[in-house]
Amino acid sequence: MNILPSLFLNNAIVTEIESFCASDPEFMRAQQEFYKITDQIETLASPDLYDAFEKGLWAYLYRTADLYYLYGLGLRQEILQTLGTGG
Repeated sequence: MNILPSLFLNNAIVTEIESFCASDPEFMRAQQEFYKITDQIETLASPDLYDAFEKGLWAYLYRTADLYYLYGLGLRQEILQTLGTGG
């Protein structure tokens, strides 16, 4: 039985990750600064324009993170294959 999806696809892990992030002072400072700046941008532009910007930014960042992760998986697979064949 593959329990890996149940480890990551549940609400408990999200809560644990949020708590972990909140325990980091640097993260909390960055988050506060980010929200302060986003409020300023939204005021200067418009809520609709800012919303469109934010959706585009997050789509771009998520896809970038996915591709970095997939690239890393490929590297790990290559290393494991090399180690498994004796190099």
